[in-house]
Parts: sequence; C-alpha cells; structure tokens
Amino acid sequence: MSRGRGRTWAGRTAGVGFLALVAAGVYVGSDGTGLRVRYINHRLATAATDEERAGWADALAARGDAGLPALVELVRVGDPPARAAAFAALDRHLAALPDADPRAVALAGRLLDAFATADPAGRVALLEFLPTLVKCGGAAHAAKCRDAAAAGLKMPAVGNRLAAIRVAMHPQVRLRADVLPLLDAPEAEVRRAALFAVGPATDADPVIGDEELFHWLHDLDGGVRAVCLDALASRGRTDAEIALGRRLADPAAGERLKLLLDLRHDDDVADPEPWLERLGRDPDPGVRAGAARVAVELADERRVPAPVWVGRLADADPDATVRRVAHFYRSQPRARPDDVRPAGGP
Repeated sequence: MSRGRGRTWAGRTAGVGFLALVAAGVYVGSDGTGLRVRYINHRLATAATDEERAGWADALAARGDAGLPALVELVRVGDPPARAAAFAALDRHLAALPDADPRAVALAGRLLDAFATADPAGRVALLEFLPTLVKCGGAAHAAKCRDAAAAGLKMPAVGNRLAAIRVAMHPQVRLRADVLPLLDAPEAEVRRAALFAVGPATDADPVIGDEELFHWLHDLDGGVRAVCLDALASRGRTDAEIALGRRLADPAAGERLKLLLDLRHDDDVADPEPWLERLGRDPDPGVRAGAARVAVELADERRVPAPVWVGRLADADPDATVRRVAHFYRSQPRARPDDVRPAGGP
C-alpha cells in the first residue's frame, strides 16, 4: 500500500514538473524577443570596449520596436560609454532609413520625449543630437524641437548653445529671435554662431536691424567681425555704407565726432542726413549736439528744411546743453526751401 502511494506521489510530482516545463516553454516562446533584448542590453551595459558596446547597440537597433526603447532609455539615463554607443547606433539606424520614413519620425519623437526626463548629461547629449532629430521629425515634432532648443540656448556649456543655435535657425523651429542674447556671449565661437544665425538676409523677417549689426564690426574676435561684414553685404549694404556704419558704432565718442566732421565737409556721402539723425540719438551729449549743428548747417546750404529730429533735441533732449545748442541752430533764419529730398541711409 505504501509502495502504491509512493508511485502515485511520484506520478503527481512528475506531472507537476511536466506542466512547469510546458509553462516555461510557452513563456519562452511568447517572450523570447523580450528576453533576447534584455540579454543584449545587459551585454551592452557590461561590455569592456567601445567596439563591443557598438556591436551590442547595433544589435538592439536591429530589433526595431523591441530594441529601440532600450537604446532611448540608455540615452536618457545611461552611463557615458553606454550612452555614447546608444547614440551612435541610433544615428546609424536613422541614417539608414529613407527620408520621411514614419519609423524615423516615431523614433525622433521618442528621443524628444526623453529630453524632459533625462539626467543632465542626457539632456546635453540630446541637444547635440537635436539637429538630426529636427531633420528626421521636425514637421511632426516642431514644438518639441522648439522647447528643447530654447532650453539649450540657456545652458552654460558652449557645445549645448552651439547645437541649439543650429536648431533655432531651422525654418520649422523659428527661434532666431531667441538667439539674440547670445550675440553678447563671452565665448567668441558662440557670438560667431549667433551672428550667423540672425545676421544674413533671409526670406524671413529680420530679427535685428542693420544699424544694430554695425556694433559687431568692432568685436574683439576677427571671426565675428568677418561674419558681421558678410551679413551686412548679404543685406545689400555697400562697402561705403559698411565703412560709415563701422564709424557710427565706434565705441570711442571721439571717433564718432570725427565722423560728424567728415559728414559736414566731405562730399563722398550723397545723403548724410540719415547718418546725422542716428548720431542725434548717440549716448554722448557732445555727439548729439554736434549732430544737430551739422544737420542744420547742411540743410541751410542745400536750402531744405532743418530735420524734424533737431526740433526734438531742442525741446526734449535730457541734456540741457544739447537742448540749447539745438534750439540755437534751429532758430537761425534761413532761406525758404525749394524742395524736400528723400533720405536713405542707416
């Protein structure tokens, strides 16, 4: 009897074991892809060389929707070597897809979503990858690209700001106006990139005027000055106008006073009045007073009315001496004008 009971118990145990094996087989069959992805991810995380990490990262990318989320997660919070391998694999994966492929658009969206919750290093890396994401999914994810670029423009690292500037120029992102504060960045390479983004003529409305651009003709960095010169030329400014603009924006008030004398006595500038009007808004009171005098004297010689802005200086300039000088020259009797000429200049 005991021997029969033993055989029954052994049979039951064998049956349970068989069912467990069947269940395990079903699980492995149904979740084999997931297990394989976890295995590859583990091998990537524990790889000892960059070459090994690259191979395992490519293996994840090759599994498409099953493996790509693991790469995105490594981008978001992975350690530096694994994150670099993940980015490289994602870059290769995206480059292999046709233009406007829905898979590329979807992956770009996943990576942009990861930006909001990524650790600091992940956000930095994603910013550097942002130009690729804009190319792949800019139209579909323009708002996400814009948010990431706007954050990058305010980051302290030079590489982050440079990457964000490149994205800000994209017509689907349209953040060129947000680049303007970086024109005063302490790093010359950031100023060059910012000036290239906002300075040259484009089909879009300008976000900075020619007169403001003249300021960067005096930048300490020769590269910045060259970019500024090219930007002004692209806007149709002649060499003569750029030379005048450089003097107009000279940081030394004495040089701006010399410009006044040349506008008064040289005939090289066909229409000096617009340049004088700008000098009438100069921060230095002496330059403003001189501009009022020269403008009135030239108007008298040419038998045209004194410019309206001279009256504004006489009535409302914050400096009393400027008001007196402008009032004196405005009040001088002069011949009746024959006509009024149009003005063009800064």
